Amino acid sequence: MGGKSEGQNSVKYRFQLYDEEDGRIDVESHYLDLKYEISERTRLGLRFAVDSLSGMTPTGTHASVTDEAFLSGEKLPEEWNYATIEDERVVSVFTIDHEIGDHTLSFEYARSEEEDYLSNAVTAKIRSELFQKNTTVTAGLSLAFDEVLAARGTNLLEDRNKDTFDLSLGLSQLLSPQTILDITLGYGRSEGYLADPYRSISEVFSRRGSVRTINWVENRPDEQDRWVAKIAGRHYFPELDAALSGSYRFFSNSDDLEGHTYEVKWSQQVSEKLSVTPYFRYYQQSSADYYQPSLTGTGIFGHGRNDGVGPFYSSDYRLAALNSVTYGVRLSYEPREDLAFELQYERYEMDGRNERTPDEFFPSANVFSAGVQWEF
Repeated sequence: MGGKSEGQNSVKYRFQLYDEEDGRIDVESHYLDLKYEISERTRLGLRFAVDSLSGMTPTGTHASVTDEAFLSGEKLPEEWNYATIEDERVVSVFTIDHEIGDHTLSFEYARSEEEDYLSNAVTAKIRSELFQKNTTVTAGLSLAFDEVLAARGTNLLEDRNKDTFDLSLGLSQLLSPQTILDITLGYGRSEGYLADPYRSISEVFSRRGSVRTINWVENRPDEQDRWVAKIAGRHYFPELDAALSGSYRFFSNSDDLEGHTYEVKWSQQVSEKLSVTPYFRYYQQSSADYYQPSLTGTGIFGHGRNDGVGPFYSSDYRLAALNSVTYGVRLSYEPREDLAFELQYERYEMDGRNERTPDEFFPSANVFSAGVQWEF
């Protein structure tokens, strides 16, 4: 919710419903944010979030292929397997900011708990305002120490570790009283168990005149490097009492997956109390080098391990070549200076760019959210 000055005490609540069509995944989220100013230069922040997940998701496997179908040339059936998911995620985040002259030091600790996942992460940042505050430079380091738990429904026999670190560097430059340019660069690395413990992959083969369909546990590399670059701009039109924002984000990782995100947003102040912000986002990615909807006919033979040793394979549709579009509108209403309400609707649509991946894997969703913020 915009229009608020930094440094005031505030409490904010937001509700969000993410609803995929055709009985897929639903996520109901509740967020509570508290900000408190200890002194003129020191602020505390607390966030509590609860996400409830339910619905169906593809497991990456398909129904067994019959002898007759295999001999007639049908390698993949039209019937794919789905798993029912029901879980709850509880997140708590603690932050502290402290100003020293034109510099702000920030520290954050975050903890996330699910039935099958536990995460502890720390982040340290420094923000410096230079050249009469026309230029802002930001640098950050984040470390996460996660555990993938051998919960019911997973293919894990024991808990596995996953460690991640991320570096970021940002530059914000005031080009004119109405125009701001932002540039962000990032690098990250993850090591440990990087697979999805719920997903497997099917392989069909004929042996001694009999056709068999075997589902193997997916196998992904146990290390990954990531690179991110983003450029964003915002221009304010005083005569229209509106602002136009646009951005481009490039993402790449060591699995040969590349992503491109384009976003445009128009923020219109309708009246002194009401603003409307429509937006549109387009995303496109290539597939990971080890993505396969099935191992049948690939020349890769499954081995039933997930130990970071090749050959690697995964049928997770989120690693396939795909496009997605997101469009929506946000309404903000401030009846008085210390109180603000927000409503938002968003439409999300994903589709594949490879005929080998079934269209039914790619979801479409409606996202609704509402929030209120009070400053004191």
